[in-house]
Amino acid sequence: MTDPSSGRSALAAYRALPSLAGWGYLIATSFGRLPVSMVPLAILTLATSATGSIAVGGVAAAATALGEAVGAPVGGALSDRWGQRRVLMIGVVVNVASAVAFVLTIGNVPDGVAVALAGLAGLSLPQVGPLSRVRWLAMSREDVSAAFAFEGVVDEVVYIIGPALVGIVAVALSPQVSLLAAAALIAVFVTQFALHRTAALVPRRDTKPDAEAVEVAEPGRARWAMAALVLGGMLAMGVFFGASQAGLTAFAQAQGMPDAGALFYAVMAVGSAVTTLAMVALPPSIGPWTRWIGAAVGMALGGVGMTLAPTVPIVLLFAVFAGAFQGPALLTLYGVAGSIVERGRAGVLMTLTGSGVVLGVGIGTAAGGAGAATGGAAVAFSLVVAASVLLALLGAVGRRVRR
Repeated sequence: MTDPSSGRSALAAYRALPSLAGWGYLIATSFGRLPVSMVPLAILTLATSATGSIAVGGVAAAATALGEAVGAPVGGALSDRWGQRRVLMIGVVVNVASAVAFVLTIGNVPDGVAVALAGLAGLSLPQVGPLSRVRWLAMSREDVSAAFAFEGVVDEVVYIIGPALVGIVAVALSPQVSLLAAAALIAVFVTQFALHRTAALVPRRDTKPDAEAVEVAEPGRARWAMAALVLGGMLAMGVFFGASQAGLTAFAQAQGMPDAGALFYAVMAVGSAVTTLAMVALPPSIGPWTRWIGAAVGMALGGVGMTLAPTVPIVLLFAVFAGAFQGPALLTLYGVAGSIVERGRAGVLMTLTGSGVVLGVGIGTAAGGAGAATGGAAVAFSLVVAASVLLALLGAVGRRVRR
């Protein structure tokens, strides 16, 4: 992946993005992925409210997450074969229909039917973020570092704003409206993203070998090994995110601030967004494996600090420190994934990496929450450290494989 700093300033690289894709594209890709952070929580809130059972709500939310983890790579593979436009539009129709059906039937149908509808909503959730990265790879190799940094910052903001928006709408209006609002965003902005002219730039997978393909960067076994390392790294990143959320929530409760956990995590994400934007200014001499390992070590050190922190200011200080490395780590992993894609297969790889993060978040949240319930926030933070160490080890293996 070419670093724009090698030929021009980071600011110039960011300024080039609107001219490449247009402001309409930047708006569509930003708002189109917002429902990904809204739908699971909206389903949890609505199912719990309508049935009076947090257990039913939890199972429905889990079905949504599992459906997304399965549906994302399937949709990516289909988009490689059929094109993004067709797959995204099918996803829009199915997802909006399933959300409306869930709103109309929850509380009046057997719990199994509600869970199935929740799973369908997750299965059909359009993966705008990964597919947008695929389009940037097709639009410009020169500006892909800046484009991926932009994508990373949008992801950070979305995962802060989305859950907050669900909570605000559910309280001010109703839980039903919060899920319908996510469906409306999908209907408007994912449709805009699907129909945008950039969809035609993405090459489709050809069943015949292409002698002129220029995107195959690694041969055979080495490419598969690299892909496995990226997927493992994404899973570790997800565990880091989930365990951080659980640990900060538990720490806030222990300090008599039960509603501040989300705010603590938002502070962590803000630091991540800032350093992600600054990544394009790093010189090309600092290669991807050095960035990968360095970011993982920084995350581990931040996790150790959070584990030992006795007060809120200190835990926030180390949370910001760890967050300053999480965005660059994620950006680097996506960059490595982009460097090994085969022509016409970028969709499945990018969506599969996204699924790795989703699964990791689920594991990290569940394990971190269970650990915090028995041993306090420090247990959840120790999982943050373990995930970071694993990420560093995977980076070291990747450097050796590449050589």
